[in-house]
Amino acid sequence: MVKRSSINNLDEKKQFFIDTIAKFCDKCGNLYSKSNLEIIQDTNISSIIHFSCPNCKSNHIATFFKPIGISNRMPINTDLDVEEIGKFASMKETSVEEILDLYLYLKEKERVLV
Repeated sequence: MVKRSSINNLDEKKQFFIDTIAKFCDKCGNLYSKSNLEIIQDTNISSIIHFSCPNCKSNHIATFFKPIGISNRMPINTDLDVEEIGKFASMKETSVEEILDLYLYLKEKERVLV
């Protein structure tokens, strides 16, 4: 069960990001509401926010840097849902060795089926 105080805090954060980063969809001009926004990652340094327009279905990812109060927003075209974006955003960096291992593994295969 979610405590009422944490819901209010989340609603306040969402409203802050709407007021600070984007009130309207860049594509169609639709007004965003708190239900159109998901906070993917929130640390002391930055927040990653996903905006989804219910009108035109466009999606934007924004990064808000807290110490300097600056944000960066970009449109995204993806089939990933918000939970998947959050999962990949919190993963550790892929090392050069891991990429090389995968490359060598695939190079040995005659065919790769997806």
